[in-house]
Amino acid sequence: VRIIIRENTGDYYEFYNLGMDEPMAISSVHGLGTGDLLDKLFEYVQTFEEWIDNLEKSKDEKNLPSSYSPHTLYLAMNDEEKLVGAIGLRWKKVPTLMTFGGLVGYSIRPSQRGKGYASEMLKLALEKFKSTDIDNVLITCKDFNIASKKVIEKNGGVFEDVYINAEDGFKYLRYWIKI
Repeated sequence: VRIIIRENTGDYYEFYNLGMDEPMAISSVHGLGTGDLLDKLFEYVQTFEEWIDNLEKSKDEKNLPSSYSPHTLYLAMNDEEKLVGAIGLRWKKVPTLMTFGGLVGYSIRPSQRGKGYASEMLKLALEKFKSTDIDNVLITCKDFNIASKKVIEKNGGVFEDVYINAEDGFKYLRYWIKI
């Protein structure tokens, strides 16, 4: 499987519009929360331009509340330049993220699942942490998300425990990956 991950390109427009044809679970990808539908995005952002502006502002800690982490959204493109998924990296260990959110959130287009893209996307994303002072990364997934569990474990995830979120009722598997 060969993919690349990149940020801030014209590909964002395709990603933004995926909700019409092929919804992905993306709200946790780019730091908007832990919901499961593209619709969650539109509760916060009305237009593509506002969304891009929000992504840019979210990279800088000074633009965010102290309980938020700066984050960057990367899009995953296959060797045919087709958008296959997205991965969000959070650059600061804030309490909420260290409880159940983690420093990485990702999603693969439904039509592209089962092709190894998520594993490769996470591998490439973890490389980006090597240029930071973060030496281990918490990554979580819901207990019923077997595919994500396998992706995390394939990338060196070491299971720590299960967190039960009182707000949404879900059980989150918590893994650490050494950078």
